[in-house]
Amino acid sequence: MSSSDPDSRLLLLMRHGKADSGAGQPDHERRLTDRGHSQAQLVGEYLESQNVRPTRVLVSDAARTRETWEHLLSTMHGFDGTVSLHEDIYNGGTAELAALIRSCADEDAVVMVIGHEPTMSSMVAQLADDDSDAGSVAQARIGLPTGAMGVLSGPLAHWSELTDGSLTLHTIVRP
Repeated sequence: MSSSDPDSRLLLLMRHGKADSGAGQPDHERRLTDRGHSQAQLVGEYLESQNVRPTRVLVSDAARTRETWEHLLSTMHGFDGTVSLHEDIYNGGTAELAALIRSCADEDAVVMVIGHEPTMSSMVAQLADDDSDAGSVAQARIGLPTGAMGVLSGPLAHWSELTDGSLTLHTIVRP
C-alpha cells in the first residue's frame, strides 16, 4: 500500500498471539506462549512480504499484546512508525476502539491495532462493507483466533470519517 495516496487507508486489526492460561495471575499480566511468539512473527513476516508497513500502531497495554507487538516488530526491519499503548483497547469495546482509530493523524495511511476478543472481531465485522470478502466477514462474526489479523482498506480522506461499513475487508490472516 502506498502512503502517497491521501484518500486511501489501510487498517490492520490483530488479536494478540496465544497466551498462557493465566492460572494464579491477573489477566492483564498473562504472557505469550511459544505458539503466540510464532504467530506474531508469522504475521510480521506476512506484512513484510506484502511490503506493508504501519505508520501508526495502537497496542493494548496488556502484557500479551505488548509481547505480540515486540515479536511482530522483530520482523519489520527499519520500522519508523509511532507506537502507543492504550488501556482503552484492553478495557473498552468497539466504541472506544473506533474513537482511537478516528483520532489517528491523516498522514498515517496504515494503522495497526493489536487487541483482544471479542472487540477485535466485532470491529472487523462492523467496519466491513458490502464489497468485503464473504468468508472473512463470516470468520469475523464467529471470532478471530489468536494471532489472526483482519486486513481492511477504503477511500477515506481522514480517519475521522471512519464509520460502520466504511472499509472493505480483504482477508483475515491466520498464522
